[in-house]
Amino acid sequence: MTHFLKARSGPPRRLAGIGLAALLGSTLISAPAFAQSLTLRFAMITAETFPYMDGANRFKELVEERSGGEIEVLLYPGAQLGNEREINEAILEGSVQIGIGAGAMANLAPIYNIVQVPFLIRGQTHMEAIALGEIGEELARRIEEQAGFRTLAWFSTGDSPIETVDVPVSTPADLQGLRIRVIESPVLLDAMRALGANPTPTAYTEVYTGLQQGVIEGAHLDVLSVDTLNIGEVINYMTDWEQMTFVSEPRPVIMSAEFFDGLDEETQTIISEAMIEAAAYEREVVAGRMSEIRDKLVAQGITITDVDADAFIELVKPVWYSYAEQIGATDLLEQIIAATP
Repeated sequence: MTHFLKARSGPPRRLAGIGLAALLGSTLISAPAFAQSLTLRFAMITAETFPYMDGANRFKELVEERSGGEIEVLLYPGAQLGNEREINEAILEGSVQIGIGAGAMANLAPIYNIVQVPFLIRGQTHMEAIALGEIGEELARRIEEQAGFRTLAWFSTGDSPIETVDVPVSTPADLQGLRIRVIESPVLLDAMRALGANPTPTAYTEVYTGLQQGVIEGAHLDVLSVDTLNIGEVINYMTDWEQMTFVSEPRPVIMSAEFFDGLDEETQTIISEAMIEAAAYEREVVAGRMSEIRDKLVAQGITITDVDADAFIELVKPVWYSYAEQIGATDLLEQIIAATP
């Protein structure tokens, strides 16, 4: 099989991410045809122990096997190729081929904010119903329209509690004035303000240090990242994610639509089918680890607090509707609410 990538016209685009060109070196391919081989760089900010890597490894195995070794997949966990924003830019510019969209992507594709609205998605069953149905299809279409990313499949990060150092959180009143880490996303900033907290955007890889040094007093992180980033060493409390999950959004596995459309049909099929299978496996890994994580966290001395979920939801609901109207997603909001288990 032979793989082709159509050449772009016009001046070359700059490389994204500090040190990215140096890391990739002479293996960078700016645009023209791939003859007999294709290299896909798959970058993520999460640690090698996070379930994203389970999905990425499965994708690598499937693609390399089904292409007879003509497609090579290189994996870069742990923000080796930059933070999320830098990875997004690199995908559009061509030095990285695959990434996982999250908060920073919403700055390029505002429609994605609709699944990042806190407390809207009620857990993994609800998340899968959204991602794997018509809502997910329409969301993917609008992400591509707004930002140029093709959604290959949907990964999961699991459910997200609110973690704090000194103050147990059961009601919104407990958050008053606390410096809480949020993803770099306008809707999350506004939602945390609506709860009375002081939202503090902090990079994923800097949350541990921020909590340790007192720069932030709490965070919202998915429960599995609390484990993989060793956050249990610097917090004492977490809200019960089974009673209330702050965010449980589906995470799009993204590729430049221009890059994907420039590949031959056989290559597109191999990549698409492999990623759908890999994503299903990743979501299974997330579910399995979440079923075991509670006992591990409690054993570390973390107190998991009961919450008044309705009180949190009522304060944030106005944010749901204001953002849905602002980004033209009222239809998707209503569909997500209707899909609530």
